[in-house]
Amino acid sequence: MKKVVFLASVVLPLVAAACTGGGLRMEEMEEIELTDAQKRFKTTTTFEDGVFSFEFTPENGATRALNTTLHHSFSSSYRLPPPVLPGFSSRAWHLTDNADDGRTFAYALVSWNRDDPADYLSAGWWLHFPPGVSFRNRHDAETGVFMDGPELDLSNPPDLPLEGQAVYVGTTGGVYRYQPVGGEFEEYEYSALINLTVDFPNATISGCVGCIGDIETQRLYLYGLLGWRWLPPAASPTDYQVHIGATPVTANGTFEGMDVTVTHPERNVTESSGLWAGQFSNVPDADGHPRSVVGLNDVTFEEAGGAGGSFIGIFQALSPANQPPPESETPEGGEAP
Repeated sequence: MKKVVFLASVVLPLVAAACTGGGLRMEEMEEIELTDAQKRFKTTTTFEDGVFSFEFTPENGATRALNTTLHHSFSSSYRLPPPVLPGFSSRAWHLTDNADDGRTFAYALVSWNRDDPADYLSAGWWLHFPPGVSFRNRHDAETGVFMDGPELDLSNPPDLPLEGQAVYVGTTGGVYRYQPVGGEFEEYEYSALINLTVDFPNATISGCVGCIGDIETQRLYLYGLLGWRWLPPAASPTDYQVHIGATPVTANGTFEGMDVTVTHPERNVTESSGLWAGQFSNVPDADGHPRSVVGLNDVTFEEAGGAGGSFIGIFQALSPANQPPPESETPEGGEAP
């Protein structure tokens, strides 16, 4: 071995969302050509004096704002995916809010430059339960995903190299869903490594989830929503792979494609489909490559006999110059940065 669908209605291409620390304002978004799916992810985030906030708009049209001071449920600061850039710190927050127009449950991952906290990247999701909808009935909740930060400002796109290739490596995670033949859907949180190859002359990006290491179940961010599952899934995500075909990268550093294929060495995957999308950072690394690439994936598959499942998540991968050294190069007694 190698080392949801509650988001299905919203996990589409990455939005280059607005941020007050140098990012796009809502009115400026209309001046940039975005796909319909990208427009669904418009949001505003801020990170000031250690307080993170983000806005979302439920179906009732009333924009709501949550922040890590007023709506903090609990947080953690241990080593978190996505990978942390050199010189950065990170933290994860679970947020809750109970208002007259419904209840909201959310989490946010934020990493920031310790020397310049205005240089930050955020990612997360939210669920809004309108009045009368049970907090335990997540399938009736309104759901959204966001990834945002000044480096994802489409009015200041990245300066992509014209030559060479680069392999970006990072982490991805979200919800793994599987339905065995004759059984009900099972939902688990998953995490995995993602490797992405960028061909700059041809302006394409391709890659794989689960080709380096295993896709594994975990109990880290989503247990407040999914609950604690002590029984293993009917089909472990281990040994599944999600192969991502060459996808064009636009001049503004965004990409969106549907060339995705799920494979398994022992299970007969008869059909797979889905979508993945993302965006390059506008901050270059020491080699002149964008320092990271972030995005979303929503992939489903079917197996012989009628079983099937899906992988729905977000990812961040770092450029070669920002990846930690191999374990063999780690100083004795220490940890890779």
